[in-house]
Amino acid sequence: MKKRNGWKEKAGKIAQILPFYLLAALMVIMCVFYFHMRKRESQVLQKVQDAEEYSSYYMMITNDDSLPFWQNVYAGALEEAQKADAYIEMPGLNLETDYDKRDLMKIAIDSKVDGIIVEADESAMMTDLIREAEDNGIPVVTVLEDNTQAGRQSYVSISYYNLGREYGNQLCDIIREKQVKGYGSRQNVMVLLDAERADTSQSILASMQEVIDGEGFGDLVQIEAVPVQSGSAFAAEEAIRDIFMTRDTLPDVMICLNEQNTTCVYQAVVDYNKVGDIEIVGYYESDMIRSAIRKDIIHSSVTLDTKQMGRYCVDALTEYQESGYANEYFAVDISLLDAQTLGEGGADDVQETD
Repeated sequence: MKKRNGWKEKAGKIAQILPFYLLAALMVIMCVFYFHMRKRESQVLQKVQDAEEYSSYYMMITNDDSLPFWQNVYAGALEEAQKADAYIEMPGLNLETDYDKRDLMKIAIDSKVDGIIVEADESAMMTDLIREAEDNGIPVVTVLEDNTQAGRQSYVSISYYNLGREYGNQLCDIIREKQVKGYGSRQNVMVLLDAERADTSQSILASMQEVIDGEGFGDLVQIEAVPVQSGSAFAAEEAIRDIFMTRDTLPDVMICLNEQNTTCVYQAVVDYNKVGDIEIVGYYESDMIRSAIRKDIIHSSVTLDTKQMGRYCVDALTEYQESGYANEYFAVDISLLDAQTLGEGGADDVQETD
């Protein structure tokens, strides 16, 4: 009984002091998080000090700085910034801790940079951050994706209407090629949409359908739009593999509206032995995409001038600083990458489209 009572007393004491230990642990976690944020801010401020020899200091913020797409955009922006006596940083590169766009926007505003380039969205959070930057006298340029609610100075992107028309042209070419080979012309087409970009996806679909109807193929094409989450490569891969594993009938053509989905569809077609059964029209370019086009696994890919995109972003900020005004919209060139263009001059000599 004495032993039992002794354990009860110990348990009671532990129960009394446990909340204090939990509170202490929580405070330690909060202090560590605060330390990392302050450390990151100090790194940015150090960058500002290091860049004092330049007349302007800009920051570029995107959803995923590790993607080759954004690294190429940054390369174009950096090249143009140096011409304009400016320094530009992509703060998400080479960091031990991942920060989301909200954190990076707050850091940029607190650091009082001379301009912000951001892959925006229409969320209330992004609207508030852009307005906060404007209230602090920091001009904002949105790139690829826009925010129409706040007072950004410029929007740099591609024409999604023209992008859809190019996808429509490629689909019509596939139909003609199959007609010549006697494979039949009726096509089931699956378009993999970016679930987080509903507005731009719908614009692409509408202009694609316009081209198909204009070429007289409207009755021969059945289009199915399938949203795919773009938050991570793993989520996209799982969603696309589910299509191949669970559907009794697969589409004749799969159209991808981003680089991530293009890569996942290509891998699935190879893994499930569907090469030659499914035509792929992809987006952007990479070593893998170029190789797949040469092997006739990917029919073609619609790409864009990423370095031009970066240059336009810096041009907009420079123009605003010099005159207090900047063009509201900059349209980036899109091009077609296929076996013919690769054979003639490679990825650096692709066919531009209007």
